[in-house]
Amino acid sequence: MERELKFLLDHPHLPALPAGYHLGTPQPRLHLLDEYLDDRGQIRGAGWRLRRRRSDGEAMRYTLKSARAAEATGPLSVRVEIERIPTEGEEIPVEIVAALTAAGIDVARMRNQLQPYLTLRQERLSVALFNDEVEVALLSIDEVRAEAPTLAGEQRWNELEIEFLPAVPTEICDQVADEISAWLLSQPGVSVGGESKVDRAGRLLSISL
Repeated sequence: MERELKFLLDHPHLPALPAGYHLGTPQPRLHLLDEYLDDRGQIRGAGWRLRRRRSDGEAMRYTLKSARAAEATGPLSVRVEIERIPTEGEEIPVEIVAALTAAGIDVARMRNQLQPYLTLRQERLSVALFNDEVEVALLSIDEVRAEAPTLAGEQRWNELEIEFLPAVPTEICDQVADEISAWLLSQPGVSVGGESKVDRAGRLLSISL
């Protein structure tokens, strides 16, 4: 399960934090190439988003995420996430195939028809977020460029993500989310993100499958 806060930023800079919080040493900047795959909207229609990611110095990986709940509001998203590196001989990792099959998708029939409908290019700066001396999340600043193969032009924005570590208890996540959100949304140049990058890009680019 993925739990993360999403905010939009006017500028791609690390934010000031409230008392009791601090950042670790920033990681080297990453360049990410994300392709979102589907076949005539079958995956999206089943409530999932399938991503193929390439990044600096890392193996290609596939990620399957559930859509954000329609009734969700604010910066916090809680979604099912399955992320795997394909083993030798695999096209799509078996765990992702199983989840799509359980959603009623004939993956064997669809496999050769999968096409990228959206590409995101991102420059990412990531750093550990601490509450007092306890590491609770990974904070990332993403400079995003979104484009679709069948459309001219692109959309750009800056996004701040705070992804909670899986081991952090839910009650701590909720407390940190409330405190960090209240603080950040009082700062100039920060607004609620909420929706996923793929959904935001699809809306801004008017993509239809």
